[in-house]
Amino acid sequence: MQEENKVNLNVRALSLISHKLKTPLSIINGYSEAILSQAGKEKFSPFTSKALEEINKQGKRMSQLVDKLFAFNKVSAATADTLERKPVALKQLIKDCAAHAIALNEDAAPEPVPQDDSSVRRGTFVEIDCPEGLSVTANEEMLRMGVQELLANSIKFNNKMEKIIKVQCANHGGSVSLSVRDYGVGIRPQDVNRIFEPFYQVDDSFTGQVNGWGLGLPMLKKILDLHGGSISVVSDRGLGSIVTINFPTL
Repeated sequence: MQEENKVNLNVRALSLISHKLKTPLSIINGYSEAILSQAGKEKFSPFTSKALEEINKQGKRMSQLVDKLFAFNKVSAATADTLERKPVALKQLIKDCAAHAIALNEDAAPEPVPQDDSSVRRGTFVEIDCPEGLSVTANEEMLRMGVQELLANSIKFNNKMEKIIKVQCANHGGSVSLSVRDYGVGIRPQDVNRIFEPFYQVDDSFTGQVNGWGLGLPMLKKILDLHGGSISVVSDRGLGSIVTINFPTL
């Protein structure tokens, strides 16, 4: 109970901070984009151009973190009996979420991938195996947020030049499963049971620095709890992970 109260206090404190940050971040992002749009007309020094690009990049990154906190607070405040639910087609939703997750990863990439070996395929490739017409009854907004977080994590915790993500859906009669398989860094056994704790982040000595607040997977777990679903993780350090979410068939 004490730990839960501590987490709730952290969420409330960060929520207040995020409200205070939203307006100045909007101003920073707006002005930096406006100045960058004049780069072709104005003669900026290389240093000034690089500084403006970095300001804009970090401003967008902070805005994404603030948006994540707002989303987490919204999900945390929701109750199962007040959720609006409807049938949601999984295949199209996964396609949309994959495109969004890939775009976020490209925006966050610190440096271009070196092109010294043209025989190596580069980029992120999401392979989707989902029957046409398969759907779940859920709150579409929350389901979309949860699947996006799942795919974004599978991309983010992968330091390979070629990132292959495999998504598979299946109808089990009483439930529908969605599994995401990646070939990234994997999760240590001692971390598997803690990755759903708000603000918990795994040791990044193996993965390199990864930006975030440790809210994505806890938010996904909360979304599944609201829908009477479940989540399981199978992972091997250095070989990747399989994360499976299950929704009951209503």
